[in-house]
Amino acid sequence: MKPLNVALLFLVIVIPFIVVNELRQELADEKSKMQERYANDFQAAVDDAGAYLNRFEAQQSTTAIRYQREKQVTTDQDFINVFYDNLAMKFGIEGNEEEIQNLKLHMPAMVIFRYDGYVLVTLQDEANAQGNTELTPIIWPKRPYNYTLANGNVLTFTLDDQATVYDIRTNQFIKGSYQDLSLQTDLTPITDIGSFREVRQNSITEVVENDLSGAINRHLEMTKRMDLHIQLSLPRGLNENSIQDIGFMAFVQGYPLPNGEILNGYAFGDTAVKQRKPLVGTISPEGRYVAYGPGCLPQNAEVIETIYDPEEAVRKGYFIEDCFQLD
Repeated sequence: MKPLNVALLFLVIVIPFIVVNELRQELADEKSKMQERYANDFQAAVDDAGAYLNRFEAQQSTTAIRYQREKQVTTDQDFINVFYDNLAMKFGIEGNEEEIQNLKLHMPAMVIFRYDGYVLVTLQDEANAQGNTELTPIIWPKRPYNYTLANGNVLTFTLDDQATVYDIRTNQFIKGSYQDLSLQTDLTPITDIGSFREVRQNSITEVVENDLSGAINRHLEMTKRMDLHIQLSLPRGLNENSIQDIGFMAFVQGYPLPNGEILNGYAFGDTAVKQRKPLVGTISPEGRYVAYGPGCLPQNAEVIETIYDPEEAVRKGYFIEDCFQLD
């Protein structure tokens, strides 16, 4: 066989393989790009929710408005509905109730992390006005970040270094920073600020993981009642996150994409929690109550207590020294 014929035969055999491999690579690239786009959109929607939470919490702290349980539930419901609407818009399914319901099926639970506790959000199946089954969010009561100390007392964390100890023997609550509490009560096995923060982190992730496991099991039971079969598991990486900020956590599993692939995503949107500046409540020799900010306390002041809310200081009758600046 002539060399030219051999070369032509080689090209005839090899070129189809090259073309097929290129097509496969292009298809794989397209699938990868679509999954990346949806994953980024999911993360962006959760980030938006986290940013909204931060603004809302800041508003409550600034105005000293704390909603009662009923109003807080309504606020959380509105927040979740806004999140669903935002996510549906990013996924291109806004206004399509059937597709939105399908998306909810693959999102069994969400968590709202607040300054002094977290709120679990799950779904339940209800009949709508048309008699069709509809998934609606259920807002569970806020659960504190609790930890039981060696002596049986209960330590309740916040997302900064403030905490409360409930003494089971005296039925009293002791509130303050880690340094304040360590001088007033036994915090064993916590021995320093480092172990305090480590225990806080582990306690938060442990109680949230337990709640999520229960929520996933209830969601799977619900889908079985609806004669649907989906697979869900606890999202990986929760215990690797440092939950130090007000934020919002959501995950999606097995959600079908337009190209036949599925989306598995876990996202946490948060913002920094600033440690609140303490006010030191004092009484002057003349009997005047004054709350001083950091760096403003006179040397001869008689200290009464530490307060972390300016509104609370005013309610107690303190005058706040002007050198204290609110962020």
